[in-house]
Amino acid sequence: MIKSKRIFLLVLCSVILLMTLSGSASARFEYYEEEIKVGDGYQINNYVIDVTDVFLSDKLAVFKVYKNGADKPIYDDMIGINDTLNFDLENGEVDLKLLSVGSGVLNRVNVLITVKNVDIYLTEIVNGGHEYATYSGTPVIELTKTVDESNIMVDDIITVTVTAKNTGDDKATNVIFSDPKQEHFILDKSILEQTGPMSLDIGASQTVFVYMLKATEAGIFTLKSSTATFSNRANQAFPQALSTTPTVTVTAPEIPEVPKKNAVLELSTDVDSMNVKRNDQITATISIKNTGDAPASAVWIEMVIPQDLEYVSGDSTIEVIGGVPKIYMGSFGVQQEKEFTYTVKASELGTYTLTTKLSYEYDNGVDAESQKVSTESVTGNVYVQKGKYDALLEQPIYVYVLPIIAIIAIGAWIFHRHKQYKF
Repeated sequence: MIKSKRIFLLVLCSVILLMTLSGSASARFEYYEEEIKVGDGYQINNYVIDVTDVFLSDKLAVFKVYKNGADKPIYDDMIGINDTLNFDLENGEVDLKLLSVGSGVLNRVNVLITVKNVDIYLTEIVNGGHEYATYSGTPVIELTKTVDESNIMVDDIITVTVTAKNTGDDKATNVIFSDPKQEHFILDKSILEQTGPMSLDIGASQTVFVYMLKATEAGIFTLKSSTATFSNRANQAFPQALSTTPTVTVTAPEIPEVPKKNAVLELSTDVDSMNVKRNDQITATISIKNTGDAPASAVWIEMVIPQDLEYVSGDSTIEVIGGVPKIYMGSFGVQQEKEFTYTVKASELGTYTLTTKLSYEYDNGVDAESQKVSTESVTGNVYVQKGKYDALLEQPIYVYVLPIIAIIAIGAWIFHRHKQYKF
């Protein structure tokens, strides 16, 4: 019975020790030892600690903490040497310890600041205190998509313009724009394409896309939204912005019947995300539709995978031939449409595009020889950024080694004691 109690106590102590080591490894601390003059402040994110008074004879100092440039402080306290001012900051804590006071043209203090469980994106001395600090805010990107004509005929060309304006209270950074392919139209000419990354100051406007579309069929069509992803000056990401969606009415002209037939295979390639983490998978969808009036034959689809992207898997119709994923279809009927999906893995940081090549043949009903067509589609830029667990590789090795050594040592000691009591 005594032996069992001792083993239980040893195991309990081991668990407590491991919890302590694990807690110390996961706790997040930032330390700053700074000298601050009276009238100046020290900024941490959107908080500023002002030094308002220093009493040399009494070795006291008055500190006030302001949030986002407010007129009234959220903390106001006078402390002595080795005393500590503690206050909450976002979801964490800040401890300010007064180390010493000094004289000069302006009296000054030397402080030790400890920050716990706070995502730090800005720390600096602010001359003049909180009134002169720069605070991060909320950028708002307004995207406007317009067309020069909203009523056209089939085969007419319209000009599409996309502009962006920052109507928020902070600079937009790392702004990335994208514009989808428009169904029922084909791209006739691209005049301007600024996908980014770029920045947009408060109140600033920028034209990001100008291109010309040719209408391919009659109907009333709403153009798809352009998108923008962005952050503020503190690198805080915000929800994706969507553009307005103008409507275009396309009328079919009365034209004589064309004796020749055509197989027109429309091809598009889209990805499920334009921004992914390293080692994440990207799913691409290939859409093909025969909008012509003749069936196609000998249809080949080839997926061009960039270097540093790895083909993982795809639909059962995809075969890897000579290291290249391909699809072959003997025929493709009128108005037939299909979708194929495949996945790739991003192993390196960078910007990539996925290209799909299409080739086919068809009989136009007049000429003796088959007509041969080749085309391709390219996705927008895919940005591969640092992975979720990349930061673990940057941790000191002792963060992982010490708990393992402790477990081995405690286990060996328990085994040794167990053998002693066994005899």
